[in-house]
Amino acid sequence: MHKKTNVICGDSDLKPDFEAIGNNPNFVFENDPNFETVRLFDLEGNIVNVNSWLECANYVNGGWTNYSSDFTNGEQYLFFALCGLIIVLGYVQKKYNFLKKV
Repeated sequence: MHKKTNVICGDSDLKPDFEAIGNNPNFVFENDPNFETVRLFDLEGNIVNVNSWLECANYVNGGWTNYSSDFTNGEQYLFFALCGLIIVLGYVQKKYNFLKKV
């Protein structure tokens, strides 16, 4: 079982057979009134709310996580850093050219 399962879903004594769950198209997860609903995200930005530890563990085992930012790649940070650099360089160049005219 993934270490993330305990962090996201909490501790449980259950030892689920995820392969059997995944191979059964008629498997229905039963709501657990003692389990606080957890919102999970996948790589594509899909969201699912799980209502039992078994359901939560099954999704986490399948690669879902409780933070959509876990899937943010470095390209986004690079893009914003380059945009900021271009703005700063444009400002410096404009200021330098202004001082040059005086």
